[in-house]
Amino acid sequence: MHVPLLITTTLESRADAEKLGTLLLQKRLIACAQISGPVSSSYWWQGEIVSAEEYLLTMKSNELRYKELEQVLREAHPYEVPEIIATVITHLSEGYHQWLEKELER
Repeated sequence: MHVPLLITTTLESRADAEKLGTLLLQKRLIACAQISGPVSSSYWWQGEIVSAEEYLLTMKSNELRYKELEQVLREAHPYEVPEIIATVITHLSEGYHQWLEKELER
């Protein structure tokens, strides 16, 4: 089995998060997409501190799909510099891991 990943990104609207999640599911680059929010974000952008309301898109995938997943995220994401954070999942139930692998098959 491949190393499972939890990937997150933020988007300006729930509609954008749903659209991106659906695209990645259709391409079998993720097995699951969850949308949380709105969340309050503060960050540096173009020399200023900016605050914005965003939606958090959390996705489950694996290292085998990550490179293509990141490429599609960069191309389809509406932000100029999208947040793309991938974290290795160190503990995962065996049944869920098997389901994840099955859903990422093409």
